[in-house]
Amino acid sequence: MSREDYSKPDYYSRRAKREGYPARSVYKLKELDERYRILRVGNKVLDLGASPGSWMKYCSEIIGENGLVVGIDRNELKHSVLRNEVFIKGDIYELKPEQIEREYGKFDVVLSDLAPDTMGNKTTDAVRSIALAERAYEFARVLLKIGGKFLVKVFQGDGFEDFMKSLRGGFNSVKSTKPKSSRASSAEMFIFCSGFSIAKGGKS
Repeated sequence: MSREDYSKPDYYSRRAKREGYPARSVYKLKELDERYRILRVGNKVLDLGASPGSWMKYCSEIIGENGLVVGIDRNELKHSVLRNEVFIKGDIYELKPEQIEREYGKFDVVLSDLAPDTMGNKTTDAVRSIALAERAYEFARVLLKIGGKFLVKVFQGDGFEDFMKSLRGGFNSVKSTKPKSSRASSAEMFIFCSGFSIAKGGKS
């Protein structure tokens, strides 16, 4: 079987272009938001791996003018920053969550769509994905409000179950799922965590 051509537009890619989103990934977040009610009006949201900007744009629409979404990525956005958005160009391994906390305080929701530059080796790609997810969790542990929510993308493979176990140490509920809009050949999974708790290992 030939490798799927990710550059070929599919239904979700065409829909994203038609509806004004920079990438098809918006429909993964939309599906998960509708299922788990992740975002609320007035929320403060941190978006890790924000480029090209589809998740930020969706969040800004849901949280409204009294909310705030702060996006971080080493690459630029492909849409103009909206009134309730802030974009920080930077590397998550160089930025410290404490810097973000000093500037913006605690967050209701932390999202991570971080993904490694894939090598074509599923084991290596999974390990690198887990490392990014663990870094995102470091941000979440510092920056989430008590009771907050964390959504993180990760590739299935070595370390997945151990990472799930570590998340259960900080949240009341941890669930994994693969959205319908994910490509069939993709190893990506999304883990949704709710009920962030100091008693379960949080740092807020």
